[in-house]
Amino acid sequence: MTPIFDAVVIGSGVNGLVAAAQLAKSGWSVALIEGSDRLGGFIATEERTLPPTSPCCRGSSTTPTHWAGILGGEPRSPRVLRHVVKLLRRERFSGAEEWLRATMTSGRSYCRGAFRGDEPDVLWIPWLLHAGLSPDHALGGLTLPVMAATLHGFGMPVVAGGAQNFVRAFEALLDELGLHVSTGQSAERLLLTAGRVMGVATDGETIRARHAVLVSVTPTALYGELLPQDAPVPPAIRDEALRFRYGRAAMQLHVALSAPLGWRDARLAGIPLVHLSDGSASTAIACAEAEAGLLPRRPTLVVGQQYVLDPSRVPDGAATLWTQLQELPYKPTGDAAGELDAHGHWTKELTEGYVQRVLARIALHAPDLPEKLLAWDAVTPSDLMAHNRNAVNGDPYGGSTELDQALLWRPLPGAARHATPVPGLWHIGASTHPGPGLGAGSGHLVAQHLIRGRRRSSRR
Repeated sequence: MTPIFDAVVIGSGVNGLVAAAQLAKSGWSVALIEGSDRLGGFIATEERTLPPTSPCCRGSSTTPTHWAGILGGEPRSPRVLRHVVKLLRRERFSGAEEWLRATMTSGRSYCRGAFRGDEPDVLWIPWLLHAGLSPDHALGGLTLPVMAATLHGFGMPVVAGGAQNFVRAFEALLDELGLHVSTGQSAERLLLTAGRVMGVATDGETIRARHAVLVSVTPTALYGELLPQDAPVPPAIRDEALRFRYGRAAMQLHVALSAPLGWRDARLAGIPLVHLSDGSASTAIACAEAEAGLLPRRPTLVVGQQYVLDPSRVPDGAATLWTQLQELPYKPTGDAAGELDAHGHWTKELTEGYVQRVLARIALHAPDLPEKLLAWDAVTPSDLMAHNRNAVNGDPYGGSTELDQALLWRPLPGAARHATPVPGLWHIGASTHPGPGLGAGSGHLVAQHLIRGRRRSSRR
């Protein structure tokens, strides 16, 4: 018999995990389908060098109180409108206009206008890369104060023993709740009856859904691959999905060390996350080079030393670096420094050459890196896309997060809500509002909406 559940969730990133767990805790029968052989999406970790390493991609979508209801709510909904009205009452017209101007402003311009000196620019501009932006993109003027308030108010939690323990906790919870979990099963198409979604066909089984199907995929995949051509989707939305843009590619570099680095500035030895950047000056150039298809001459480096907070991640006396590069082309056609041969592909030789550039940049600040280096492993943009189908062109953020693909227009101007034009079908994940991060905003929003709707129906 074809199995049938109240809801089917496609994709086990943080949004899929949270949505599935919340629905199951409310009494729904739920099936969770994951194309990879393990749960977690970009949260999952593994041993990539010698000791265990840290999360593949990180972020935070928790927001300050008076903005939480707006950024964390359903776009174009009465609930968000009420929060907007509250903001207007609190800030008055001039204050609200200031926030609107910040939304239209770049991070570079925001730092120049709000602060004196270069220090705030150098401190905060690299954080824009974690939101998929560059120093000169609009929306940066809103993103920076929201990020600052979030980091000061809530910090950036680190899972003891590595992020895989976060996934293991979810696996135990899902097992306790009795979910049907299928890994290694890629969703091939959505099944519709009379215009309503009724289930999903994978490469191994067919699963039916009584009430809802939640998909954590890109709009390109949803409207171009999973939905049949006769689905009740306006042609304009399919056209918007075809034109959905993806952002810069990223690389992860995992480094095993025999001992902690000896930083020139000894204070950095106790800092779990270090940005190596000159602020807008070098970061903007690196972003422009990457978007032109070039390997940046002086990339911005995100250097993670999570073992500082969690020594259990490394053997006694040893250390690791988790380095993220967020200014790369998916198909490098040249090298801004004129040193490496790039012909449109991430070859072994090109990867090794670029890793040496990154290590040399770190060694400028930690001269003993070469003598303490035991091993390294790089996850290239091509590797990211092979690991996760949502990382199109090596973009780990589910699509460009520039202003015209954010807030009221994410993922698409004609389909900015999580409810799709197909009855019973819901779109979640990094490609949807409120965007990428580990806050599980879209998964939570949709799960709670479905739970409230079922409660209202039961009271009738």
